[in-house]
Amino acid sequence: MIVRVWIDPGCIVCKLCEETAPAVFHVTTTDCVVKEGADLSDAERIKHAAYECPVAVIKVEESAD
Repeated sequence: MIVRVWIDPGCIVCKLCEETAPAVFHVTTTDCVVKEGADLSDAERIKHAAYECPVAVIKVEESAD
């Protein structure tokens, strides 16, 4: 279960994360943000977005359970 998602500095606004998990990520003209109150229940999609990020700035924290 994912408990937290964040984006470190360095986003190149490629929009892959928003295409992969539009319920979680929003890309602007200058950066990417995790939507306020985003539903983090689709762990597979969120982890895929982090994995495919070309600059590896998407970070995911999972519960220890």
